[in-house]
Amino acid sequence: MQEALNFFKEFVEGKVSGSELELALSENPRLEVLLSDDSLNWSGTYISDTTPFLYLAELNLKTIVGCYDAQGLIQLFLTKKGVSFYVYKGYEERHSLMLETQPKYIDADMVFVEKYILPAAEGLRGKAEIKQAIKLRFNELFRYHTKTPKWIQSPQWMIKKDKPLFFLGQFEIKDCQLFRDNGFAYLFVDETCGEIETVKQFY
Repeated sequence: MQEALNFFKEFVEGKVSGSELELALSENPRLEVLLSDDSLNWSGTYISDTTPFLYLAELNLKTIVGCYDAQGLIQLFLTKKGVSFYVYKGYEERHSLMLETQPKYIDADMVFVEKYILPAAEGLRGKAEIKQAIKLRFNELFRYHTKTPKWIQSPQWMIKKDKPLFFLGQFEIKDCQLFRDNGFAYLFVDETCGEIETVKQFY
């Protein structure tokens, strides 16, 4: 089992990739046995309703978000096992960068951001330069007519087939007999076919 523990430690330290971890979880039964240690108490943690192995198996370990979540769980596991380690900060830094640079009026899935936004910063070194490149990429993809949406609830910018729709505008719904509450309708245009899609939010 020491070999399996060392493998998990190397993932946390950035020496083993997410793809390598994903492959090992499917092919190496010793990892599942190790993660199923009944002596470890997981009550009160975010995996109290599942098992460490199933939690990891359900992650997309080819993404930064998946690796970041896996790293957090394996850190906790190694700590419970009394294994010392240092933490590779790359996943955390890129995950934080995705959250920091996304405009407040957008709430795109992190997998989308990783696939279509982050590549704009490849090859750049300075943090300010990287953030600027990412913000410009957001502006290129999330286009609007005159103003960005002012959401009254959480952002719901429409994305179809991995392409953000064009935001046309919003209009107020007030004292309308068709709706119980007041709110706004947000209009988006699918530029591939010209159809208008609507998002409604109410107070």
